[in-house]
Amino acid sequence: MLNARKLLATVLALLVAFTSVLAAVPSAKAESITTIVVYIGKNTGTVNGKTTTLEQGAVIKNGRTLVPLRFITEAMGATLVWDAVTRTANITLAGNKIALTIDKTVAKVNDYDVTLDAPAAIINSKTVVPMRFVAESMGATTAWNAALKQVTVQFSMDWLKNKAIVPFWEAMAAALGKSLTGLTTEFNATHPSMEVQLVQMADYTTLQTKTIGSIAAKDPPLIAQAYENWAAQYATGFYLSTFDSYINGANGLSKTDIADFFPKMWDSSKLADGKRYMMPFNKSNVVLYYNKDMFKAAGITHAPATWQEFADDCVKLTKTDDKGNQTQWGASHTPSVDLWYGLVYAYGGKVLSDTYDNVLFGNSSAAKTATQLFADLYAKKFMHYTTAYGDQTDIGNGKAGMTFGSVAGRTYYEQAVGDKFELGEAPLPAGPAGQAAALYGTNIVMFGNAPKYTQRQKDAAWAFIKWFTSAHTQAVWAAQTGYMPARQSSLKDPVLIAAYAAKPETKAGLEQLDGAVLEPPTGGWNDARNKITADLQSIYLGKVTVAAGLAKMAQDVQAVIQP
Repeated sequence: MLNARKLLATVLALLVAFTSVLAAVPSAKAESITTIVVYIGKNTGTVNGKTTTLEQGAVIKNGRTLVPLRFITEAMGATLVWDAVTRTANITLAGNKIALTIDKTVAKVNDYDVTLDAPAAIINSKTVVPMRFVAESMGATTAWNAALKQVTVQFSMDWLKNKAIVPFWEAMAAALGKSLTGLTTEFNATHPSMEVQLVQMADYTTLQTKTIGSIAAKDPPLIAQAYENWAAQYATGFYLSTFDSYINGANGLSKTDIADFFPKMWDSSKLADGKRYMMPFNKSNVVLYYNKDMFKAAGITHAPATWQEFADDCVKLTKTDDKGNQTQWGASHTPSVDLWYGLVYAYGGKVLSDTYDNVLFGNSSAAKTATQLFADLYAKKFMHYTTAYGDQTDIGNGKAGMTFGSVAGRTYYEQAVGDKFELGEAPLPAGPAGQAAALYGTNIVMFGNAPKYTQRQKDAAWAFIKWFTSAHTQAVWAAQTGYMPARQSSLKDPVLIAAYAAKPETKAGLEQLDGAVLEPPTGGWNDARNKITADLQSIYLGKVTVAAGLAKMAQDVQAVIQP
C-alpha cells in the first residue's frame, strides 16, 4: 500500500496530466447590491453612490467604527424599534434580529450573546453603533481602507436567500466536537449570509486520507484541519491558497491583531518556504497528568520539576505485592513522537537541521541520554509500556501514578478517573537545557484555488477563520476543550478567567509555551513520524540498544526527509 506521501505524489501527477480547461459557466442573474460608504471624521456618506448627510459623523472607538444608528439601518432597509426605557435598539431584517443596549458590551444576535469591542453609545445626543457588527450581523460584508479612512459595506437580500456555503472537514470528537459544533452554529446564526457546514471524519488518519483523495478528484473541501506536514503535501496540489492576501486585505487583521497571537502559534502557521498557508486552530502540547492521592501516599509533595525527579518519582510510586508481583507502575506511557521530540531539546539536542533536510540526532549525546532515560524506566518496570490509550486505563484504574497527554485530552483522563482520586496536571519536567515541549495540534487550511468555489464562499471561509481565531471565540474554545487559546488577550476574557480559576492546573500547557519547539513544516515529516514511532517502540521494548535504535532511526528519517 502506498503511504500518504507517495499517494499524494501519484495523484498530483495524474492531476497535472489530465487537467482540462473548464468550460465557461453561464453567469447567474445579477445581484442587487447596496453599497454604503462612510469616512471617519466626515458628516457625509454615500448609499449606492448618492451622497447623504449623517446626523453624526463616523468615529473610531476602541478600534471600531461607530455610525448613526438610523443611517445604517435605513440604508440596509432594516426595521428599527427603540426601547427608551432600556435604551435598547431592536433591529430586524429578513428575520434576523439584533438588540444593542447603550453602553453595554454584550449584544444579542438571533438570541446569541455577542461581545463588542465598542458598544452602542450616545454622542452629541445621537445614538451611534458599531458599523461592522451591525452590518455583518445582518448579512453584509465590510471593508476598511486605512489610507482613505473609509468603511465600505455591501449588502444584498439575495445573499440571505442564497448563503455562501463553506464545507469544513474536521475530526473533532466527543467534547471537542460538541464545542466546535456549538461555535459553528453560533457563527452561522450571527453571520446569516454564510453557512459553515461541518463534515466530521472519524479520526485524523481518515481526514488526511480523504483530503488527499479529494485533491485527486479535483473536489477538495473549502477549509479543513491540517497538521503542518500535511499542509506541505497539500501545497503541491495547486488548490491550497495562502492567507497573506486575506490577512492584509480590506477585511484583514490589524497589526494589533497579529501581535496578539502567541508568537509560537503564529509562527507555526508558515511552511518552510515562509508562506502562510495556515491559521492556528486547535493548538496543544503534551503535559504531565498524575494521581495526587498516590503522590501523597508516597510522600511526594509536588509534580516533578526535572526529568531526573520524574525518574526518581517513578521509582517511589512503583509497588509490588508480597509475592513480588508488580501492582503499580510509576508511570504508563504509549511512545509518542511529540514527547520524544521535546525531550531531545530539553537535553540540549536537535532533531533536524534548520532547513529540515538533515538528521542531527543519530550520534547526539543529548538524544541518547534523553532516550536512555525512558528505555531504562521501561526495562526496570518503573514505567509501563502501553499502546493506543492504555495509559488512560492504567491511570484511571490506579495502576500508574503518572502519564503524558495533550492539554485537550484532560476530559478523557477525567472520564477514566471518575471520582476515584484527584487528577493533577503540570508542565513537562525540565531537562539540562531547560523545559521544552513540542507545539502540535492542527491548523486550518483553505483550498481557495479550487475552481468550484466562488469569491463569496472564499470570503465567507475567511470570515469564519477570522471569527474563530478572535480573542473571545478562542477564550470560549479553550475553556470548553482544554486547547490553548491562540490569542494572548483571550487570557483577559471573563470566560477563560473563570475556567482557569475553576481548574488552575489546566494552564499547564500555556506555562510551557515559551519553551515550545515547532515540529518540521515539511511533507517528509509525516513519514518521518511513522519511522520514529516504530523505532522508539523497538528501543523501549528492549529489542535494540538505544545507540543502535537511534542510528537506525536516523537512517530511516533521513531517507524520507530528502528534498
